[in-house]
Amino acid sequence: MHKRPLEILIFGAGAVGSTFGWRLAQNPFVRLSAVCRSNYTSIKTNGIHLRTTLWGNGSFRPHRVVKAVPDVQNVAFDYVVCANKLTPSDAVSFAEAIRPAVRPTTTLVSVQNGINVERPLKHMFEGNTILSAICYASCQQPLPGRVQQLTQIRPFAFAIGTYHSGSTDTKSENNKLEKLVSLDSKFKAIKDVNTERWTKMMFNGSLNPVSALTGLNSHQLLQDSPSLTLAHRLAEEIYEVASRSGANLPADSVSRTISCLQSPAPIVPSMLQDARDGRQMEVEALCGNIWRQADAVGVSVPAVKATYDALTSMNQKIGIPRQYAFASDPHTSVADLSTDLASETSRRASEHLLCDVQPSITPVAA
Repeated sequence: MHKRPLEILIFGAGAVGSTFGWRLAQNPFVRLSAVCRSNYTSIKTNGIHLRTTLWGNGSFRPHRVVKAVPDVQNVAFDYVVCANKLTPSDAVSFAEAIRPAVRPTTTLVSVQNGINVERPLKHMFEGNTILSAICYASCQQPLPGRVQQLTQIRPFAFAIGTYHSGSTDTKSENNKLEKLVSLDSKFKAIKDVNTERWTKMMFNGSLNPVSALTGLNSHQLLQDSPSLTLAHRLAEEIYEVASRSGANLPADSVSRTISCLQSPAPIVPSMLQDARDGRQMEVEALCGNIWRQADAVGVSVPAVKATYDALTSMNQKIGIPRQYAFASDPHTSVADLSTDLASETSRRASEHLLCDVQPSITPVAA
């Protein structure tokens, strides 16, 4: 029996954060708080409503809904779950933002996309237990406080393990991991976080960027040969970086990654969702960290770097009135991308930065 509620804070109530929080809140001894941004008013007023294939449909109201962490700094949180997107402006500042909620006994959980995303937490909270959670469920928030989960690439939703911390108190860390995983049947405890992160990175670093560049969902990518070729090449490069970085990936990881495109329902990756909605994409977490790690371990990744440059160019134009945004229909291609982005991608292809990938991978008009 729990003598007091298990206090959990969700930092970033987007699609993934809301889904993760919903599952935690189903436990009667959990008291959930949520830090919201653009969807604050909707969630504060109406709660969060979800339609999912993994758990069915449901809704809930967080015990506390706030705009900033200092609003709940007096709460002794057992877990602080970081589910915010890592855009350039957030990549470092998010660890500072959650500091008021973190005590020496607080367990930090990263449910963020990408590799090496736990490092800011480790740097700022060296003595705290850090758990790493990898999401395999495709989630969207088409309207504030309205979340959909239509498909997943694994039978479970979140794989969770301890991030290497150098701690000698592994028993305490394992207890905190087991307690969190026990809160939902679709949470799975894992031992090798590094390999699991790179497994998901094979998907996120290849299909996600190509989808954003072309405006195509997973099923549409299967029908577009140049885009599929680029995704395959990106997956090959990421596999080499992962292997050199100590990840124990199966030899057929590239083909397994591409096979994820055949999911029952089309996947609209997070980068494509962001691009369509005119939001900053997670280019650094999903592309930049890969080539930086590649440089560190001595692996050449020309396709990753060229894709990173193209997506960075797109990110720089997001926020300018929607001439660079995608169409809202998930079955359409890119509505209108800048001429300079198309020219840059083609130029890089002609310089063999994309090797066997043809310039036709540039976005097509809707």
